[in-house]
Amino acid sequence: MKHIHNLKFKLFVVNFIVFSALVFAQKETKTYKESYKVNNDVVIDINTSYADIEFETWNRNTVEVEAVLEVEGLSKEEAEEYFKEWNLHVTGNSSKVSISAKTNNRIVRGDDFTYISTDGHEFDFDFDFDIPEPPTVEIAPFVVEMPHVPSVPPLPPLPLNFDSFSFDYEAYKKDGDKYLEEWKEEFNKHFNEDFRENLEEWKKQVDEQRKAVEGRKKEIEKYREEMQQKRQEIREKQHEIREKQRVVLQEARERAKEARNEAMSKMREERTKPNVFFLSTGKNKNLKVKKTIKIKMPKKAKLKMNVRHGEVKLADNFKSINATLSHTRLLATVVDGENSVIEASYSPVKVENWNYGELKVNYVKNVNLQNVKSVKLLSKSSDVIIGKISEDAIIDCSFGNLNVDNIGADFKQFEVTLDNSDAIIVLPQNGAFDFYCSSSDSKVEYPERLNLAISKKYSNEQAKGYNQNKNSSKNVSIVATFSDVKIK
Repeated sequence: MKHIHNLKFKLFVVNFIVFSALVFAQKETKTYKESYKVNNDVVIDINTSYADIEFETWNRNTVEVEAVLEVEGLSKEEAEEYFKEWNLHVTGNSSKVSISAKTNNRIVRGDDFTYISTDGHEFDFDFDFDIPEPPTVEIAPFVVEMPHVPSVPPLPPLPLNFDSFSFDYEAYKKDGDKYLEEWKEEFNKHFNEDFRENLEEWKKQVDEQRKAVEGRKKEIEKYREEMQQKRQEIREKQHEIREKQRVVLQEARERAKEARNEAMSKMREERTKPNVFFLSTGKNKNLKVKKTIKIKMPKKAKLKMNVRHGEVKLADNFKSINATLSHTRLLATVVDGENSVIEASYSPVKVENWNYGELKVNYVKNVNLQNVKSVKLLSKSSDVIIGKISEDAIIDCSFGNLNVDNIGADFKQFEVTLDNSDAIIVLPQNGAFDFYCSSSDSKVEYPERLNLAISKKYSNEQAKGYNQNKNSSKNVSIVATFSDVKIK
């Protein structure tokens, strides 16, 4: 009998554990919906964290917002409590719809507190590393003793004031040579014997000083040679300083890359996975939360975003985007609009067609723009790949990598500034364009097909020329500092 009771108790325990596991493994979902009648140029203002954002355009003057919150690992009652805690706010009128969704980073389960993280890790990419100070090289004071050269003695004072001793042209016209003789006689009276003696003495002094200078000609020549030698020493010291600074900055650049790559390795591993955020405590490691906000809007809507930790999927037909992204993935078929500005930090960016707009990327390992019509790009400590540029591009890249695989034959302008960066740039094979490159403390490789005049001075190099024909309306301009550039 006792054995039967023990067996029943064991079966009860097993069933309870299985039931509890099923309860806590089930997925609870909550959906929120809002809809607004709007103008076709409505502004959509989004401020979210730890949520995926998906956009879709349609031919309606309506904005429809659908927010889905999925929780796995809570009981139904606990999930309902969590749903109430989500700070989702959707407000709007005909001209503007605002959506904010801040993370609910705490769940109370009895006396336990549960905090949010991403897959058990909070990706903090604001890494810190020591950049060594550029070395200093002492340059001796530029002092060369100049040989003494006596000054020219002053001219004896003139015996008359030429301003008051004028020539009367009217009298000369009237009296002719008679007036001229009288004028000469009056003029000569002032230059008496004393003045002539003083003038002769002055000539002797000048002649003696000339002879003294001739006698010190070797000293002066030696001074010039010493000056030239000192200048050369300073040039060599300056070159030595530049080379040491180049080595130090290259070391800092490599350390920055290593730190960035290490910090972002987890992010690269997660690229193909859905954005699921995990809530964890010492007692429970399996609580999963996924938030998705889907927005349907008119095609001419204007988009303003501030998104942290999530994924953004853009629709095809946006003409105006102003977005700030952090620790986010941006996927877009088309980015358009000359006033569009996207700034992404620690956020992979992939765009199939970048028609117009400005892109700023900071500490991004993977920036991929497949087809670019026109772009203004500012890249800091990022790796950028551009498939093709068909019209124009203005690029500023520092402490990163830049690959431009193709510049179309019908391009208009390509302008790039590189600072402590590596770049590979493929120029058009055919078609005329002007070419200019200015580099300092850099290594630049040029294709043989370019007609170039290259001048070098110390660590600076300048190349000017053209492809096929000069004075074209198409221009390629490259400025590089402490960079390695390969032009194909």
